[in-house]
Amino acid sequence: MVVNNQTRKPSPWQTDDPTWLDKLKGEQPRRRWQQRRTFILASLGVNAIVLLGVLDLGSHFDMRSRVDRPPSPTNQFLAGPSLYVVDGDTIHYNGERIRIANIDTPEITQAECDSELKRGLEAKAFLKELIDGRPLIINRGDPHTGRMTDQYGRTLALVSTGGRDVGTILIQRRHARPWTGRRMPWC
Repeated sequence: MVVNNQTRKPSPWQTDDPTWLDKLKGEQPRRRWQQRRTFILASLGVNAIVLLGVLDLGSHFDMRSRVDRPPSPTNQFLAGPSLYVVDGDTIHYNGERIRIANIDTPEITQAECDSELKRGLEAKAFLKELIDGRPLIINRGDPHTGRMTDQYGRTLALVSTGGRDVGTILIQRRHARPWTGRRMPWC
């Protein structure tokens, strides 16, 4: 490149040589890649250790032998962080969508009127208060039809806590009505 009758060396950005940065640093490309790989692996290791510390996963594993562990019912769990109340008759637990089989509650997302929305939100709040932090027993399957899932893929189940059926409690408190096999209007 000639500028004002002087010959100038082209800048590295103007060359077609992809290794210009390696030549400028006096390093080999392989060495730089090894440094990057070491840095990435070290970062991943540190992040994993921090994540395990934040989640405190070690305290959730029971290291006792099976003989020493107290027996627990297969369908029982404690309502906690893995439990989410969707609406008055649907909960999510560890990725499983569970529909309380014996009740119908007002809709929240597809409410047909303001009254239904208000009653649906009240039913959701009551259900959350009712099951939050309490041991639940989930008996999967609709007792009337024998079906295991509904048309939306949710598991049909009867849910009880403290020896009482959650659906019956919701009906008694007027947050739900007995399921008749189809949805009835709330407006």
